[in-house]
Amino acid sequence: MISRVAEHCFWMSRYLERAENTARILEVNQTLLLDFDVPTEQQWKPLLIISGIHDLPGDDAEAVQHYMTWEEKNASSIVSSLASARENARVMREVISADMWERLNYYHLWLSSPAAQNLYNRDRAEFYNQIKRINQLFHGLTDGTMSHGEPWEFIQLGKFLERASLTARILDVKYHILLPTPQHLGTPVDNAHWMAILNSCSAYEPYHKQRSLAEPETSVPDFLIYDPHFPRSVRHCLIECQEAAHAISGRQLSRPGNDVEHQLQDLVGWLYLVQIEDFIRAGLHEGLTSVVDRIHDIGDAIHRTYFEVDKHMAMPARQMSEQTAAIEQPVS
Repeated sequence: MISRVAEHCFWMSRYLERAENTARILEVNQTLLLDFDVPTEQQWKPLLIISGIHDLPGDDAEAVQHYMTWEEKNASSIVSSLASARENARVMREVISADMWERLNYYHLWLSSPAAQNLYNRDRAEFYNQIKRINQLFHGLTDGTMSHGEPWEFIQLGKFLERASLTARILDVKYHILLPTPQHLGTPVDNAHWMAILNSCSAYEPYHKQRSLAEPETSVPDFLIYDPHFPRSVRHCLIECQEAAHAISGRQLSRPGNDVEHQLQDLVGWLYLVQIEDFIRAGLHEGLTSVVDRIHDIGDAIHRTYFEVDKHMAMPARQMSEQTAAIEQPVS
């Protein structure tokens, strides 16, 4: 498998995952603000920070939602992410299945049509739900219609690396910025913020099937970082990345051979050693920032290890603007 095809698989998957995550946090935030009175500085600015955007005012709800949904110059917007995913798919149509290409192309055209804009204006929640379903349907088609060889493993690697980064970012930013004052602890407003964090990671239902909202300041971070079965927990996603990387190389999990495998082994091993109490005692924000930083380093290692060989050939799978670089930098 040539490296530029692997890179297109990797970034197609990351961009689709990014579009779904952006749609989810926009929908959850809008619902939260309808039900509770949240201070202005805590309303939309956290969503911009999660996406690596630090130079846009966050006090205008419509402006933020438009920027994160429709702005083509914003590399993390929904329309930009889906366009980039579709372009990566287009240049490697011989690798993915016809069903995958047709569905992705269909939704790209739909997003450019008046029908999508009308749905956005008429029913914002349903619009964002439709965006989420695009990625979910696409990955279902990928699993069911594409051979599970090297290209599929790079799709898995991109999907789970993006998920791990976004879950850590959402928990970090929302926990850090929305941390309530002592008089709000245990109140409906406090519980609403924790529910918003869970919903932003599609974790509300899985969490409540296993745990109660007692002591959410410990149990929610523990679930989102460590739960071994939840498909968006940080540790679960990194283990999936580890398995994909070793499937690509053909090496056993116990015998890492390249920089990607070594860095994944180090981070997964560290998460097995450090418990949530250690995280909180040392500072959850600092610990999560370190995790995001290390995931960014793994992304760099993936680029160096697998993709640099053919970097002089064809158009890159990722357009490296300042905006794109900011998305992948650790949260500050």
